[in-house]
Amino acid sequence: MRTCTRIQRQRTKGWRKPERCMIVDRTSDFGNPFTVAQLVDIGYKEPEARQMAVAEFRPWLRGSRANWTADESDRRREKILARLPELRGMDLACPCEPGEACHGDVLLEWAALSPLALEVRTASTRARVDRQRVFHGLEPLYDADELTAVLTQDVFLDLGGTVDFDPGDGIPQRCDTRTWNYYLKKQRLHEDAVTLRLVEVFG
Repeated sequence: MRTCTRIQRQRTKGWRKPERCMIVDRTSDFGNPFTVAQLVDIGYKEPEARQMAVAEFRPWLRGSRANWTADESDRRREKILARLPELRGMDLACPCEPGEACHGDVLLEWAALSPLALEVRTASTRARVDRQRVFHGLEPLYDADELTAVLTQDVFLDLGGTVDFDPGDGIPQRCDTRTWNYYLKKQRLHEDAVTLRLVEVFG
């Protein structure tokens, strides 16, 4: 896969988006909902405000509802999650200057994942969102059976592949994929419901 990078989107006359490039600023579904202006309004100053906007975006995209619990937040996150596969192999364009903190760098990290790793991370994020929503008395957004199918699948990767999984206590553990598949097979033989859940896939 080609190495993708972040490009500064220009507003000057004659600037054209390069080939194999996706715009991820706030005119798109990929824009960061946490703005520098919002953070300046509550007392942050540049460049801390910009760094904080990116710092807020990273855990939010992974499913955190700590700083934005509205239903709008979950639906906005889902717009990004649903379209993340479109970013694979693409450069990302945003007005942020090179070297500045930018949420586009977070999106590049997700886009660089393998299809399996992205599928698992996305499903894990969606499951995390729904756990929090139910805890706060809201309806879940996702089909639990579909998420379970992704998060309890056998994983076959080249040698060196590892996974993080939640054994049921919320504390991720790491193992190689062969061990994961063994755990899964053993549990399927002895229990009605598989409680192990994938959290991340590496390799």
